Amino acid sequence: MFFKICLISLIFISLTPQNNYAEVLKMLKIFGKVLDSDLSEAKIDENCTQTCFSDSDCILAFFNENSKCLLYFYNSTEFLEVQETNRDDGFFVAFKTNLSTTNLGYCPDESEISPIIFLGEDPISWANTSDSTWQFKKCVGNWQMFKRTDPEITVCMQVFLTGMMTTRKEAQDYCTSRGWKMTGVGMIEESQWILSESKKAEISGKNKQNFGGKEQTQEKFGKKLSIWEGVWIDGERKTPNMNNFTWTDGYTVGYGAFVDKWAKLTQEYSNQAQDCLAVSPTDAKGIINDVTCEMKSNYMLGVACGYQLE
Repeated sequence: MFFKICLISLIFISLTPQNNYAEVLKMLKIFGKVLDSDLSEAKIDENCTQTCFSDSDCILAFFNENSKCLLYFYNSTEFLEVQETNRDDGFFVAFKTNLSTTNLGYCPDESEISPIIFLGEDPISWANTSDSTWQFKKCVGNWQMFKRTDPEITVCMQVFLTGMMTTRKEAQDYCTSRGWKMTGVGMIEESQWILSESKKAEISGKNKQNFGGKEQTQEKFGKKLSIWEGVWIDGERKTPNMNNFTWTDGYTVGYGAFVDKWAKLTQEYSNQAQDCLAVSPTDAKGIINDVTCEMKSNYMLGVACGYQLE
């Protein structure tokens, strides 16, 4: 499908010292169209490809032979589907991607490269769904994408600090009222990321007012996150005094995030069953902590929400 016509020579160079290869940012231009997009009301831009290239957030330009131009941006786009067309149709699509090459004038064949977007924390490849159709999918906004292997699914996550003494029900309701789930964790990397985000996320203005203003919120919700302070995640113990948990988010299975002592599970504390889960610093290596399901404590600061990327 790709590379029916050559690369547009718009180049950004970053030399790697090991092999002197250049990371070359280019626009890959084909005869194609973005499905479910209409150029009839689009603005005219005779430099549509260049305009996209010059905008750091732009990932794709769609235009026609009359220079009607639509741009698509990384932070506001979750799904795109591009279909190959013929020269006579008069439609063009230009993808922004990186090449590794020593030849800055190099133009690859279709079989040698597929477009990859490097704007977020993790590269996202365009998926070839048929001989003539490609798709791009990503999480909403700045949500983090995790690609699980058992089963092979993609999960999107974000941490929300809703305020001290957030209960488990309040945490669940916060996510579900917005169309998400209180997420479980399927990999160590997920719980590590949740803890990292809990340390740096900003609390809302409402909670700043409720909990003592700027100085206190920096202490409680900034990088000084104390031991046991954390956020709710999905998971409720199935059997008393055993480390087996029910996941209700609809996509988490197994205990891959618990391996190598990354979970500190004590079953009870002060004769109270601790059958639900949170992510927080602990007094050990583990950062998944079992807590009392009915806990209403200053330690519980928010929730990790998520959804499966279909």
